[in-house]
Amino acid sequence: MAPDASAPIETGHTTSADGTTIGWRRLGTGPAIVVVHGALATGEQWLPVARALADEYTMFLVDRRGRPLSGNAEDYDLATEIADVKAVLAVAGPGATLFGHSYGGIVSAATAAAGADISALVLYEPPLPVAGPLPGSLMEAVAAAIAGGDNNRALSIFMSDIIHAPDTAVAALRQIPMWAEWAALAPVWVRELRVTDGLIDDLDRFTAIQQRTLLLLGADSPQHQIDATGFFAKHVPDTTLVEFPGQEHFAHVTEPAAVADAIRRFLRQS
Repeated sequence: MAPDASAPIETGHTTSADGTTIGWRRLGTGPAIVVVHGALATGEQWLPVARALADEYTMFLVDRRGRPLSGNAEDYDLATEIADVKAVLAVAGPGATLFGHSYGGIVSAATAAAGADISALVLYEPPLPVAGPLPGSLMEAVAAAIAGGDNNRALSIFMSDIIHAPDTAVAALRQIPMWAEWAALAPVWVRELRVTDGLIDDLDRFTAIQQRTLLLLGADSPQHQIDATGFFAKHVPDTTLVEFPGQEHFAHVTEPAAVADAIRRFLRQS
């Protein structure tokens, strides 16, 4: 199905449990899909996928806390993000599909495991620390770069040493407008790295997921993403795996139609 570029986009807000305003974009008609973006993103990054699904689904693109449509608060942990997603799910209505990418996949998986009223779960490479936490030196280097006002340096470390993107890919990414947007978010996503690291002793929480789950994986993604996806495939009882040939962690940017098609096929199986 061709993307519907004319689908009107509505911006709305709801209030999370701690009083923080959480914003979202809504477009399309039909059953709801709530999209929870990753660390290097806002909900706007998911508009190409949303437009490709808007003919059949109502898409809610969350701006997680600390992003332009949402507020923020000093206190932060995974439970805070779960409450944020539940607040948007309350707007979307019972039985929505919950879709999370990268760190947003961790948030979505934790929300599902906590008993959210959703009909299905879609996870695109949630970076569970199945091989152990990040080296402390990496976290210190990222934090030091941010403290020194060098968000570009922090993002380079994130890309090269945490996501393990090749040097050529990092150099290319530095030339696109999105790089500046990612760098600007550095003070927000560094706390998300710390939460991810803290899950090393709490992986069992994700074995409580009971909803049928679609796992999306770039065929060329690094091994730690493959291993984390494998954790869900092993420990969640009803999973379907779809790989994107020639893609890595950002197929929703490079091949949004393929991501939309995978979601559509999965949901039509219900």
